[in-house]
Amino acid sequence: MSEPGGVVVGGRTALYGLVGWPVAQTLSPAMQNAALSHLGLDGVYLPLPVEPARLAEALAGAHALGFQGLNVTIPHKLGAAAACERLDEVAAAVGAANVLTRTATGWAGSNTDATALAELLELNGVNAGARVLLVGAGGAARAGAWAALQAGAALVVCARREEAAQAFVEALRLALPDRAGAIEPLPWDGLGPACQDADVIMNGTSVGMAGQPAALPGVAFRPGQVAVDMVYGDTPFLAAAAAAGATVVRGEEMLLRQGAHAFTLWTGQPAPLEIMAAALQAARTRKTP
Repeated sequence: MSEPGGVVVGGRTALYGLVGWPVAQTLSPAMQNAALSHLGLDGVYLPLPVEPARLAEALAGAHALGFQGLNVTIPHKLGAAAACERLDEVAAAVGAANVLTRTATGWAGSNTDATALAELLELNGVNAGARVLLVGAGGAARAGAWAALQAGAALVVCARREEAAQAFVEALRLALPDRAGAIEPLPWDGLGPACQDADVIMNGTSVGMAGQPAALPGVAFRPGQVAVDMVYGDTPFLAAAAAAGATVVRGEEMLLRQGAHAFTLWTGQPAPLEIMAAALQAARTRKTP
């Protein structure tokens, strides 16, 4: 059977997918299917919309159906980690999983978001002594926090709900005790002044996604900063950063790198990064009005 994009699905086709709610906006299938096709692997990657209340049921069902690997996106990254029979070192430290790999008895969880962000911070000169302001306290934000701390940066975490930021920081301190002194929570009303002090501002919220608020109130940029958005697309966050003279790191860059790491975990093959990047760009262009 031939699927859109030329993917041929048969009885031996390996199944992969993206679990999230919603997933209509995802660019991952174009990227992953292009990689599978380029390497001549018999596999297909599918978007899998899963309501929040049905995550455990969906993950068990995907395993029963023979899926070999899953990506996990908003709002399921914390729940997916809890559902895994084991986590790798990064996912355990982060407390969230965005990649699940099949084992005989369940799922093994990884966090390639964190690995991808660490690479991007290094590429953009973020290292020991940098001051990172992270907005958000969910699963994506946890990956950003790990990446910043691995870079040797000092981390300030700000979320609309102050108790969420405090709990987030306490969990990080327990998971990364050697960096506990480098992590601080920040009340929401302190966001504006903190933006001016930061070397890096990271958006770890869903703000900017379709159906979500367009912009983060109170966030402002200055020249010389690095702005990292974990949401992909031409977001107001990145537009404001570019207008202020900050260096921007797009969500698509994180998407590409985390997807490449996931591909290798699932297939054991080096990911064809240039092929995946081209497919990602083509899919993004098609979705742009």
